[in-house]
Amino acid sequence: MALPAQNLELGGFVGAISGMSLADIIQVKGNNRYSGCIVIEHLGKSGMIFLRDGDVVHAEQGALVGEEAFYSIMNWTGGSFRDEPKVTTTGKTINQPLGFLVLEAFRRIDEAKNNPQPPPQAAANSGKEGAGVSDINVKLKAIPEVEQAVIMTKDGVVVDDTSYEAEFMGANGLFLALFAGQLGSHFGVGEPKSVTVHGTEQHMFLFDSKRHYLCISAKAGGNVNALDGEIRRVLAQK
Repeated sequence: MALPAQNLELGGFVGAISGMSLADIIQVKGNNRYSGCIVIEHLGKSGMIFLRDGDVVHAEQGALVGEEAFYSIMNWTGGSFRDEPKVTTTGKTINQPLGFLVLEAFRRIDEAKNNPQPPPQAAANSGKEGAGVSDINVKLKAIPEVEQAVIMTKDGVVVDDTSYEAEFMGANGLFLALFAGQLGSHFGVGEPKSVTVHGTEQHMFLFDSKRHYLCISAKAGGNVNALDGEIRRVLAQK
């Protein structure tokens, strides 16, 4: 189903939620149990992702349908999108949960990136991190349990790291911030300033500042309160 290309930005996605990656947009829609169609346009191509009560149920991109269409669209690095809440589908070509779809999309993007030979200057890099890593990231990763730390704006845009791992973590951090905000509103305690998720395989920490979020992932095991204290000690350093 071809759609005319409209406003195009190569540096990211433009729409009702500007500055967010497509993964962010899809996950926010899922969290809000959105039903309808998201139309994405990129370099003269167009695709559609259909959601029903927050679940992705169908996608179309050119001759592709279902999961392959979804992964093709998620590989686009920029463009524009718009909501079409009145455009729905009775079909269902996608049966996987949203979390799986996003992870698989990032896995495929990573695989495609690793196939070409990297330029000489890129070969000297560690490979996982983007063009630059902030000082606070370096300090936090000196803590043995800390796996990754990203600083992001309040709309989920990661600062100073262009890797797909950082983008994915930023999307998870934004989801955690939205969920924590909903809980705070429900219990009448206001916006949480920090959130700790104690998991069996991984811990996550989210800290809220005036303009940014700091999202940290750490290995499970050990005393999570002690780890939280060590992170705060590092953050308090000049």
